[in-house]
Amino acid sequence: MSEKLQPKVPFEIGDTCTYTKTISESDVYLFAGITGDFSQMHMNEAFMNTTSYKTRIVHGVLTFALGSTASTLIQTQAKSPIPSVSYGYDRVRFIKPVYFGDTVTAKYTITEIDNENLKSVAKIEITNQHGQVVVAANHILKFFPIEE
Repeated sequence: MSEKLQPKVPFEIGDTCTYTKTISESDVYLFAGITGDFSQMHMNEAFMNTTSYKTRIVHGVLTFALGSTASTLIQTQAKSPIPSVSYGYDRVRFIKPVYFGDTVTAKYTITEIDNENLKSVAKIEITNQHGQVVVAANHILKFFPIEE
């Protein structure tokens, strides 16, 4: 009888991938419709002209969500033989505003691997077209073997 091999996390520390997107006014309005977040910070240009921002800003959570896309892409890049689910995010920070028309890049970098518990931890940094970090977080992926 052969012994079953324990699956391993399909990454190495330092593995990275990126996802880039220009955030349009349509993206913001669609996100507001999905979430119900119609804050004047995102919808009311006249009001925002009276603030220090001087224009509408993108939902922080919309920008943050692009890190999830990078998480999916790194698994595709690694040709992961086992599926995973998001186990959670830690230390999420909305550092700078993102404006309509900004091009943001989510960089996903593996920082820890726990093969015993089939988990990985990654640093997510989302930057704008000026190279400024606008969102940062840590992400945990939990892998699970396919049941036979």
